[in-house]
Amino acid sequence: MGDGKGYEVLFKSKRFRGMFPYLLIIPGILLLLLVIFLPFLQNIFYSFTDYSLLNSDTTLIGIENYTNIIQGDEFAGALVKSLIYVAIVISFVAFFGLIAAFLQNSRTMKGVGALQVFLLIPWILPEVVTGYTWKLLLNYQTGPYYNLLETLHIIPAGEDIFSNSVYAMLAVAFANIWRGFPVVAITVFAKLRTLPSDQVEAAVIDGANRWVLFKSIEMPHIAAAFTSVLTLCFIWTFNSFGLVHVMTGGGPAGATETLPVLLQRKAFKFFDYSDSSAFAVMMILVLLVVVLAMNTIPGMLKKRSADL
Repeated sequence: MGDGKGYEVLFKSKRFRGMFPYLLIIPGILLLLLVIFLPFLQNIFYSFTDYSLLNSDTTLIGIENYTNIIQGDEFAGALVKSLIYVAIVISFVAFFGLIAAFLQNSRTMKGVGALQVFLLIPWILPEVVTGYTWKLLLNYQTGPYYNLLETLHIIPAGEDIFSNSVYAMLAVAFANIWRGFPVVAITVFAKLRTLPSDQVEAAVIDGANRWVLFKSIEMPHIAAAFTSVLTLCFIWTFNSFGLVHVMTGGGPAGATETLPVLLQRKAFKFFDYSDSSAFAVMMILVLLVVVLAMNTIPGMLKKRSADL
């Protein structure tokens, strides 16, 4: 009985109730440390060594791997291709995502629930499935979309899209756009639903047209959510491996060899784990710089809106 009363007093104490939520997340934190943080630290350590499956003796070599990356052409070339790929994808994901979001928010739009389910289909499909599907659709022998592009004279007759460096990059980018814009549309739509209607009505009474409503009221309201989801899309696209690997394998002649594809080739084809570890660290640094830059956009938009 005494023990029972002791536990009861403990559970009712304010100090325990304040600590209890944090105690519940300790197992999750330990799991994250085990499966993410420790391998990440190990990856950083390997980047300062000459570790390889083909080399049984591992020694510390300092920043030699990073020096080779900076002085070489592989990382710079793959980084440029990655940034071009990401720029194409994010631009159109943002454009189509905004259009789809405002269509859903339109008062005259019917069947919004069905549209949302339809929009989710590309997003919930696995990346590999999406890659194989679009590769078949754009096949120069049997692909229906290829036949359509050929009929419209967008591509030369009989030319394999995946043997042309420009077309191959555009094909992979379009597949990623198709897969990625629904999450932007649904996120922005959810934020638009929280916009007070009286604020919009007051602006309309004051004579604001559709463009002024979008620029001065709706865009500042959705800026934080829009930037956040685009930041996530940037990270997902920059790290995208499966789609590029399935559709082009980095070809033709390395034209679509983005950083994740190059990293996979170095690690699992040449077993050069030290070099690939350094590549991974450099990728993380690039991501950090871009993400920090994108996080300043909502504040700039709010400041601009306040000045108007």
